Amino acid sequence: MTQATPTGEQAAVQVLREQVKELERAVLVFPVLLIEALLAFSLILPFLTDTVDGEDETVNLFTFTGALLGPGSDGETDGVDMLFGIAYLVLIAVIIGTMIAVAVSLQRETSRAGRVTFAAFAGLLIAGTAGAWLTLAPTLGEYNPPTVEVALPLLSLATVLTAVYAFLPILRRIRER
Repeated sequence: MTQATPTGEQAAVQVLREQVKELERAVLVFPVLLIEALLAFSLILPFLTDTVDGEDETVNLFTFTGALLGPGSDGETDGVDMLFGIAYLVLIAVIIGTMIAVAVSLQRETSRAGRVTFAAFAGLLIAGTAGAWLTLAPTLGEYNPPTVEVALPLLSLATVLTAVYAFLPILRRIRER
């Protein structure tokens, strides 16, 4: 049996397809870098400012989580604070996992499992960001509520961009059916 060789036109079409894929990948580098930067900044920039013992204290996501998981001023660990501390610890893990999934999504050929994992992390990031806003919402009615700092809005923007980047190809495939 002889193997069919592509004609000149088929070879040209194949070259054009490869060039389009390379161009798409190059165009996607900017949003991926933006998402990565926003997620990294949301981890290290100030998360909120709260008044503790009459003094304003600004904390990032790591120190906020540590404060929730650690003992209070009376030396006791509050169960509700522990629950929220674990939730914020999971949010940190989801942010880091999303950063890895976004970087892996730029690979030349991403497997179906890789795309599903990326979509799962995007969904978890949406839930985690909504949860972060919702856990702060009850405190906004207090006399002296904590001030939301720059990290949470950056995380929200990164979440929206990640959702668009993760779910747009899925929606495109559904539409093409």
